[in-house]
Parts: sequence; structure tokens; C-alpha cells
Amino acid sequence: MVHNGSLVLLAMLVASGNVAADSATAMSVCELSRDFPGYRGKVVSVRGVYYYGLRQQCTGKCAVGLWPSFINLEGGTDNVWADVAKTERDVETEAKRTGKRFEIWVTVVSSLQTRARRSPLGPCDWGSPGYGHLGAFPAQITVKTFRDIEVRENPQSPYDYANMYHGAL
Repeated sequence: MVHNGSLVLLAMLVASGNVAADSATAMSVCELSRDFPGYRGKVVSVRGVYYYGLRQQCTGKCAVGLWPSFINLEGGTDNVWADVAKTERDVETEAKRTGKRFEIWVTVVSSLQTRARRSPLGPCDWGSPGYGHLGAFPAQITVKTFRDIEVRENPQSPYDYANMYHGAL
């Protein structure tokens, strides 16, 4: 059973035009992370979970752990970020109210910056320091546009929007 608040949230996203049909041309964060160096400086359209950057749970592993499949997002105008920020606030409120786990899926279009020298098939030396907080991200996109904003309920999601910034309601 879907809660009325979840339906209202989804209806608001669809009504505001944030859910577009053309996401087939975007690659996943996992696909992009397999070859960060190959996409350096190129305009990419990448789809993933918006949660402290752009992320996705990928199966690629290195000898020392998971290959870093996350991208720092920076730049862009306030107008570009407005719909994502509103969606994040709505999802945070709904997650706190219901205790459910959600994911905010977005497609980002812009050029990729990376210092990564190898793919996850190598020894996972992606060339830190990277981007973002403490240089922890192996790649970065200066956001030109977000599209295809979609909220999905996922009880197994590792992303906890209820505890992102503000604590309990």
C-alpha cells in the first residue's frame, strides 16, 4: 500500500515536469566509473542517486574493496539546483515522517573532471586527492542541468534521507 504522502510527492514531481521520458541515453554511474579516464573532459549524461553527490551501488571491486562509484557535483546556478533541492527537502520530510527509505534518481549533464588514471580493472589507484569534501571523490561534474528527477521507494537503500542534515522532526 502506498501512503497518500508518497503519492502526493510523486504527483508533485510529475506535475512540475521533473519526470521526463528520455533517460535512455544516459549512462549509469557504474558504467561511467568503469572508465573515468576515458571520459575525462567529455560531456556526459549520467544517471544515479542524488545523495551527497551522484552515487550508485556497483558490483565492481578492487583488491582492497569497492571501486569508488560516486561523483562530486558542483557549480551551476541556483535555478539549476532548485528542483533537486525541493525534491530533497520533500523526500527528507517524508522519510522522517514515515521511516521509509527513498532514493532520488537524477540525470546530470555536463563535462567530467577526473584525476583517475585507471579503471576498476587495475589496482584501484584513481589518483587521489580527488574532488569534493576531503578530496574523496574520484570524479567531478560541474552541473549544467539536472533532468529526469524521480523518487523511488527502496527499503534496502543505503541512503538515509531522514538523517541527512537536520536530525529528527
